[in-house]
Amino acid sequence: MDQSENERLKLIRKTLGYNQEDFAPTIGLTQGGYSDIERGKNGLSGKVKLLLVNVHKVNLSYLEKNQGGMFYIDTPPDEPEVETLNLDLGATLDKKDRTIELLKADIKRLNAERQLYLDLLATKDKAIAALERSLKK
Repeated sequence: MDQSENERLKLIRKTLGYNQEDFAPTIGLTQGGYSDIERGKNGLSGKVKLLLVNVHKVNLSYLEKNQGGMFYIDTPPDEPEVETLNLDLGATLDKKDRTIELLKADIKRLNAERQLYLDLLATKDKAIAALERSLKK
């Protein structure tokens, strides 16, 4: 049987390790208002969905249509590989300086990529812990 949007929201909350009282304020609701949504008495507003995306990195395709992963990971914005240097007019970078700037850009990119993987790992760890707690009940 396919889950409803409200049931998927409840699963998201539990996966993140929150109870209703602690989760509700993170998306601008009272515990009672949030409970009404989980029970299906009320639907999810666009404002609440936006907060779920921005605060908890919830994948709206999962929430609305049960497609894809529960969460998404931010990707760093595209940036130029080499930042513009403040140099006097007519000054040129020699090959060594250019290589150094390219290496700095690679380091910056790799650090951003590393952080993405760490964020993904932390999210997966939370999901595993929540599922393990569910199994113990």
